[in-house]
Amino acid sequence: MTTRRTLTDLMDEVAGRNRDWSSPQDLGSDRATVSGAWLASDDPLAMLLLLAALHPRRAEEKCLELATALSFFEPMRVTAHTMSRNRGGMYVNGSLPFYFVRLYQRLRVAFRTVEDTRRSRLEPELAAAIRVVVHDPFTLVGPAA
Repeated sequence: MTTRRTLTDLMDEVAGRNRDWSSPQDLGSDRATVSGAWLASDDPLAMLLLLAALHPRRAEEKCLELATALSFFEPMRVTAHTMSRNRGGMYVNGSLPFYFVRLYQRLRVAFRTVEDTRRSRLEPELAAAIRVVVHDPFTLVGPAA
């Protein structure tokens, strides 16, 4: 019997062997397995890390769209506001926010101060909001209209 792997498990393995997030990562699983895990996941951190692993380059529009979709969570609202002010090749003092790995880092830091009960309610909501914006993590396409 084959055990179904969660996206959290898959991304823990990728993060454990990763050294350079500036190029696409080998996920160690086939596309169908990763897609199934994506659709079943309630872990927004693993979802953002998967996007960072697949799409390490700047993705201004999609990152802003994601941050806006997640803006019901205050730290992501601040991130979306910052992104909207720093668009279109503007000079930014510090690191550029338009990378999936930056969204992952921001959410991971924000979760450190969130109570476990609140986090357990937030995670499925954030994961659902991510899937609304990115239905297919391999192509960054949202759901069909």
